[in-house]
Formats: sequence, structure tokens, C-alpha cells
Amino acid sequence: MNNKRFIVSLLLLFLLCGCVEQKEEASGIKVVATIAPLQEMVKAVGGDRVIVSVLIPPGAEPHSFEPSPSQMVQMAEADLLVKNGAGLEFWMDKVLQSNENLTVVDTSEGVRIIREGEGAEDPHIWLSPRNSQLQVENICRGLMEIDPENGDYYLQNRDRYLQKLRSLDQDFNRTFSNTTRKTFIVDHPAWSYFSRDYGLVQVPLMESEQEPGPRHLAAIVDLARNESITTIFVEPEFNPKSAEVISREMNATVISLDPLAGNYLENLRYSGQKIADSLA
Repeated sequence: MNNKRFIVSLLLLFLLCGCVEQKEEASGIKVVATIAPLQEMVKAVGGDRVIVSVLIPPGAEPHSFEPSPSQMVQMAEADLLVKNGAGLEFWMDKVLQSNENLTVVDTSEGVRIIREGEGAEDPHIWLSPRNSQLQVENICRGLMEIDPENGDYYLQNRDRYLQKLRSLDQDFNRTFSNTTRKTFIVDHPAWSYFSRDYGLVQVPLMESEQEPGPRHLAAIVDLARNESITTIFVEPEFNPKSAEVISREMNATVISLDPLAGNYLENLRYSGQKIADSLA
């Protein structure tokens, strides 16, 4: 009988230890990042002191996204909300009205914003490794604000990640400075900041976020033929129909690039290389 009690006690002890370990694993600063690229930046700076979730999942269209009631609760329970800014989260004001105590990091602070038609902000700031360095700085400041005791830890992590971004920027700078051709065709104009950084020209198929008309498509076909462009870049969030039509006209290859992929550094390096290959 005593042996049975001893075994039961051991089992209860193991179960209790398991619960404690799970609770410890789940502890940390709760951060909600609005898009997946920001999630990687937060994890890089916050390390094992943060638990990061993404609000807008890969494959969703951020320009038309609105948070669900459950996501509103998720943000209300977070310690920190990290947003892209530059007009991407047009619904954010409504969220902040119901969560006045929520600490928010606007990663676009300090970024030189590109203005689109009618003065609208181009939100695709993270697709520039130079801009993302500023975004990482802003994230680090936000984490230090709510967890000042671990400031040195965040600063060290920040510096390691910034070095990776600087290295990527230097690689792109060398690559694109050696290309004589500078123009590439995209379905959606997400690469304005990237183009600004490296002296490139993106030509979008879309006209003011709308499907292009025949005259616009004809002009792009002429441009492609005159400049020997044989690649069209599309995004998984948008209908590739126009790109497929033009690709047949100019015998071009359609390549998908995902600006919202979660593996940010790896994805940006891949995307930049594909753009460079199209200009070779």
C-alpha cells in the first residue's frame, strides 16, 4: 500500500513539474506583430524573452484586412503591438480607441516615406534593408520601454541583426551597381523602396490598385520588347491574370515573389537575387 502511495506521489510530482515547465515556457512578453516580416524582427531582438504572434497571416491581403473580434481580444491581451505604419494598418485607430493602454511601436518612424497617387503613403517599407534597420531600432526601443531591466540583452540582439541587414544591403548595392539594365515589371508596385535604394525602376501592371486596361497593357508590352524584359514578378495575394496575358505576348517568365513571407531575411535575399537575375 505504501509503495502504491509512493508511486502515485511520484506521478503527481512529475505532472506538476510538467505543468510548471509548460507555464515557464509560455512566459514572456506577449507581442503582436501585424505582418510576418515584423515577427522575425521582433524575435531577432527579443530572443527568448518574447512570444510573438502575427495578426495578418501570409497569403492575406493587408490592404483590405480588418481584425476579427478574436484578434481584437488578442491585441488587448498583448504587452506590445508592433505595426508597420506608413498607412498599412488603416484600421488601427479603431483598435486603439478600444485599447487606450496598449503600447504600440510604429516601425515606420524615421523612414523617408514615398508618396503614391493623391499623396497616399506607400506602406511597403520593410522591402528595403535600409528601412528595416530603422524598423529594428524602433522595435528595440519599444521592448526596452516595457522591459528596461533587460535592455542590454535587446541591444546585443539588435546589433547582431542589424549587421545581417547591413551585409544584405551591401550585397545588393554591389549587385545592382553592376547591372546596366534597371527596369523590371511587377503586377503590384510593392518594390518602390527597394528600387529607390538601388537605382531601379519598377513598372507595375496595376493602375491605382486596379486591373490594367488594354492601352496600359499594350504600353507595357512595347516597353518589355524595347528593353528586352523577359520576366514578370507577381505576388500570391493578387490575381496573376494580367501578368499571364502579358507573359504570353512577350514570351516572358512569370515568377512569384512574396513580400509578406515570414522568413524575412532569407526571402528578401531570394527576391533581390531574382530581380537581379532578370536584369542580367
